[in-house]
Amino acid sequence: MLSRVVLSTVATAAPCMKNAALLGPGVLQATRIFHTGQPSHAPVPPLPEYGGKVRHGLIPEEFFQFLYPKTGVTGPYVLGTGLILYFLSKEIYVVTPETISAVSTIGLLVYVIKKYGASIGEFADKLNEQKIAQLEEAKQASMKYIQDAINLEKSQQALVQKRHYLFDVQRNNIAMALEVTYRERLHRVYREVKNRLDYQISVQNMMRRKEQEHMINWVEKHVVQSISAQQEKETIAKCIADLKLLAKKAQAQPVM
Repeated sequence: MLSRVVLSTVATAAPCMKNAALLGPGVLQATRIFHTGQPSHAPVPPLPEYGGKVRHGLIPEEFFQFLYPKTGVTGPYVLGTGLILYFLSKEIYVVTPETISAVSTIGLLVYVIKKYGASIGEFADKLNEQKIAQLEEAKQASMKYIQDAINLEKSQQALVQKRHYLFDVQRNNIAMALEVTYRERLHRVYREVKNRLDYQISVQNMMRRKEQEHMINWVEKHVVQSISAQQEKETIAKCIADLKLLAKKAQAQPVM
């Protein structure tokens, strides 16, 4: 019921608003649009390494500096004391055993901070430096790994750019292999043809030799058959006479 009253009231006042948006049951569109600007990429300011100055362990120094021009040096103390007395007199704050415990605890904390705060701070700073060193080492290792990956990628890209040389070498190798195969086949054909021709020449030479031997044997046979016994005796006698005549001529010639 209350939400309907609010919606009806806003709907009544909507025409009076500049660039008023439409209102529906359960939907209320504001006239101001937030987050319309571009997000800022400015660096976040670093956290302070050391805290600001405080007094009495709890009260910031800025509080005293704020009251000095208006109340003087004693103003903050008088204000604090007056407030404490006011709360106690009006029983706004009632002193109980918890108050004593709180004062003791606060005093103990202040003492511990004053006494051991520096050493604890140095120990914490040392731990922080160790963590920062580990993170920096991990960062450098990651950067080195990424840089190595980038260099490897660049080298691979350089190899890819030179791949046409590899393709040219492969084409030349294939062409040379084809040429070698072609020449081997030509040599094989030449050898086979030469062997066949040598075979034909050998066959022809053998045929010619056999024909010549047959012809010689045939001629000798017929010549021998045509010679009679008387002719053979005369031929032998003529040969003997010729040999004797040659012997006499050889004896008659003077020896040099």
